[in-house]
Amino acid sequence: MSPADTHALASLRSDIEQVDAELMACIARRMQLAREIRVVKQRAGQPVLDPAREAAVVMRAAERARAAGLPEDEIRALYWKVMAVARRVQSAEI
Repeated sequence: MSPADTHALASLRSDIEQVDAELMACIARRMQLAREIRVVKQRAGQPVLDPAREAAVVMRAAERARAAGLPEDEIRALYWKVMAVARRVQSAEI
């Protein structure tokens, strides 16, 4: 690998690390919102699980993935996992 390629690779990896930090901050913010939703749902006597809402969120993520040229199936799976974590947060498990 040439010195220029080595430098370019290091720079791109640094950019990816920054994006990863931003993603983690976004996930943390999403989970904080889930905690706030837990409080509202508890007050209203609503259950944590809302299958229709979760399906709508995942569907919207898949549509955004398609528009961005990303693989819908993988993004859909990622969002189902995010929803599972949010559900645990709303259940006060984490």
